[in-house]
Amino acid sequence: MDMGSDIFIQQTEKGRGVFAGRFFRKGETVVVGHRVKILPERTIYSFQMDFDLHVELDQPAELINHSCSPNTGVRNNQFGGYDFVALVDIPVGSEITWDYETTEYSFIDIPRCYCGSPQCRLKPRGFKFLPAEVKKKYGEFIADYLKVTAV
Repeated sequence: MDMGSDIFIQQTEKGRGVFAGRFFRKGETVVVGHRVKILPERTIYSFQMDFDLHVELDQPAELINHSCSPNTGVRNNQFGGYDFVALVDIPVGSEITWDYETTEYSFIDIPRCYCGSPQCRLKPRGFKFLPAEVKKKYGEFIADYLKVTAV
């Protein structure tokens, strides 16, 4: 799926993923996720927006894969979804990733993490369980509703 020259979607060993079609500087918005619908409960594709609110986002946002050491963080946006903002400079061709634990409070339906990062936590469980130093590293780039619980 072509998303213009900024990003593109391609098949990976983990399923489809989103990739940088150009260089992104730290702080740039890489993908803007728009809310498609509010879901009655969590699904494997949902994004948690509040303690009792799970939503479906449009593509390409819903196709961005998890990493325990991601290159984007999330920021609530005016479209009822999340912007994915570059935490570091992202070279052309790099897979765009985010940490599911920056939006999910206490449960993630992933039996095992396969991100391959040296910082891999093996079993993402949710923001509630993240070490304080990891929470601090993400700074403002977490779901707004989690900021009241951040340490």
